[in-house]
Amino acid sequence: MSRTQRPVINGYFNYFEQCGDAMRSVFRDNLDCRRYLANLYELKLRFEVPIYAWCLLPVSASILTGPFRNSDDATEFMQSLSLFQVEPRRMPAPSTASRRWEQRFQLCQVAPGYWPLACMRYMEFLPVRAGECDMPWNYAWSSFRARMGIEPSALLDPYLGYLRMGNDEEDRRECYRLFMGRGVPDGEAATIREALLRASPLKG
Repeated sequence: MSRTQRPVINGYFNYFEQCGDAMRSVFRDNLDCRRYLANLYELKLRFEVPIYAWCLLPVSASILTGPFRNSDDATEFMQSLSLFQVEPRRMPAPSTASRRWEQRFQLCQVAPGYWPLACMRYMEFLPVRAGECDMPWNYAWSSFRARMGIEPSALLDPYLGYLRMGNDEEDRRECYRLFMGRGVPDGEAATIREALLRASPLKG
């Protein structure tokens, strides 16, 4: 993966996306997904960064984090995560290990406020858009089930915008279900996708 540090905006959230090399599958079974999320949790603790959403599809990983403490941590975070994911028993040759992922990841910085919520919804709808399931709660490898208390996870941190949705967790989950129930507006999805592709901030 490229060692070039990505420019970051202090106080902004981070939407990461990384795809398998040549769009090949990187998550071949549940063990791969569990291992990746365990590594993500380890890095969350090491970098002291909150994790607000994730989605693992067979060919890609998407993660929404809070702001990092240092400007160069975002790149190091993703480089470390990619290296952790390489499983020696499957890819024994060092020269080919890095080819499991594309060399560069996509990073879009997200201003506090509405856009982190929009990115959470977009990310948790990705399995539906990709044809992996019919409803977000039917997919095991996104943050939606943890957010709804179906499968609680220490990996997930509560975003302030989510906490403001209700006075208690039951109210917040119901409000978020309604938010998800509206689906992702086409214009909003296009804006998020373009920001990822252009590495431009989501704000306003």
